[in-house]
Amino acid sequence: MLDANDFNDRNLADNEEVIAKTINHLKYNDPANANREYAIGLLKRMQRVAKDMADKSPLSFEEFIDRYNQSPEK
Repeated sequence: MLDANDFNDRNLADNEEVIAKTINHLKYNDPANANREYAIGLLKRMQRVAKDMADKSPLSFEEFIDRYNQSPEK
């Protein structure tokens, strides 16, 4: 992959299926916050954190995949 913006179209907080699955997950793990507004905020925060981490990483996407494939935790 040569384009650093390949995943920019993955706006999970706009995807109704992802929102529903997040709410379902919250029902079991954080019932007090199992609502649409919290789920959308959580997804947006996760996306910002992931972007910040990716921006700080010296690894290319291919290098990350190679390391992931070698990881015993996958």
